[in-house]
Amino acid sequence: MKSQSPLGLVLAILCTIAAGAATSQTTACDTALDIALPAMCEDVSVGHPIEGLENFRELTTPDARVKPGVLFRSDQLDELSDAAIAALNDLGIETVVDLRTPEELYSHPNAQIPSVDFTVNLPIGSDPADIAKIMPIEIAAQIRPMWFDGKFNEIDQLLAEHDVDLRQIRIDRYRDFATKFDPQVSRFLHLLTDANNFPLLFHCAGGKDRTGYMAAVTMLILGYSEEDVLRDYLTTNAFTYDELEQLVGNGPHSLRPAFGAHPEQIEASIQAVKDAHGSFEAYRRDILGISDEEVEAIRQNLLVQN
Repeated sequence: MKSQSPLGLVLAILCTIAAGAATSQTTACDTALDIALPAMCEDVSVGHPIEGLENFRELTTPDARVKPGVLFRSDQLDELSDAAIAALNDLGIETVVDLRTPEELYSHPNAQIPSVDFTVNLPIGSDPADIAKIMPIEIAAQIRPMWFDGKFNEIDQLLAEHDVDLRQIRIDRYRDFATKFDPQVSRFLHLLTDANNFPLLFHCAGGKDRTGYMAAVTMLILGYSEEDVLRDYLTTNAFTYDELEQLVGNGPHSLRPAFGAHPEQIEASIQAVKDAHGSFEAYRRDILGISDEEVEAIRQNLLVQN
């Protein structure tokens, strides 16, 4: 099972429960579930064209300016059926950018897609399955039986007693994306300047956090607004709604910051850029080393030209 949050093995168990539970016919856009939804949610086309990939999609933009079939974001590609591999091959995916750590690559290696000619590993942050970086392992071990026994209030109390604040941990993680991995972000953007690298697919484990930050930077380079970035980021909640319906609807409050996409998380990374460098443009130019000419090359490669 894919690790889609920093609680790693614990959340993998919860996701198993969600997958086995019956889901309602409610769709994300009309749900009363306490999750953030993208602006103009009813206009977001939710589909799962690749079997086994819950968060595979193109960028969600408010216009039709991004060339179709050129840039894809996704969850990890480790458990693909023959049909899924064939579908990705039919898309002509040329380059795969994997944002996971070497440890994640070793434990969950991507399937081989015949069309892929170039694979790049640009690790962004620690393995989200490394529970030791989130909480003492003995605390994580106590959560499992509590969950199965339905003792959700006790889980909340346990984390509070040990000062495990997942909301703040998640926000800090997103700030790290913007401040600690400049070489990886720069390398990714330089890949986008070369027309020979497309179609390109980039991914992490769940296609939400590390992938969400790379998507945000890409959209800002393309001239989209922070509101547009937030809409694309929150589209993950529409694509993974069936899982969130179980985890958020039934799970303990203390774990909810690890489930789905939360506005304050991606907003924290964008604000960290501004705090450190004054503006996104300064970050792009002076820190990432992306020149005005390279911005134009990226736009030529990704945007429909009038």
